[in-house]
Amino acid sequence: MRYLNFGILIGLMLLILVGCNNEVTGDEKIAEQYVMAQGYKDITYKGEVYSYTLEKSKLFESTESIPFQQTWGVQKVEPEKYFGKVIKIYGYTVQNHPLEKIYKSKINVYIMLSKSEVIGGYSFPDNDSDGGCYSLDGKTLEEVTGLSYKEWSDNWKKKYGKSLR
Repeated sequence: MRYLNFGILIGLMLLILVGCNNEVTGDEKIAEQYVMAQGYKDITYKGEVYSYTLEKSKLFESTESIPFQQTWGVQKVEPEKYFGKVIKIYGYTVQNHPLEKIYKSKINVYIMLSKSEVIGGYSFPDNDSDGGCYSLDGKTLEEVTGLSYKEWSDNWKKKYGKSLR
């Protein structure tokens, strides 16, 4: 009986130790390594902040599509490559980001993954600023695309808006 109680105690201790293990694995590890490779400092992990399946309707059809337009607009890849796929977004607060000079605050960066592959990411100041997001390295939509907002918006609507047919 004494050995049984000792075994249960050891088993419980192991469960507690395993449960308290904060080691980052899988997609989280891939995202973390990607953030570190960008040269950011004082990285604080926020966790998986959002997950969704990308469909064309998320990119234009309503006011709910605005965040998707903003985040996909500053990517170097086209969203249609990821239609029907799950997109996971991992968040971090970082220092040593180009936007710090403008906003005088830490910056939140978000890494987008699909099937354990980094798609890209985007950034926001870690304060109450209004406006759209920036590319992962702090560039505006216009800087990323080489288009004015109106040109980009017209192209986006043609590509992802509802068809009249």
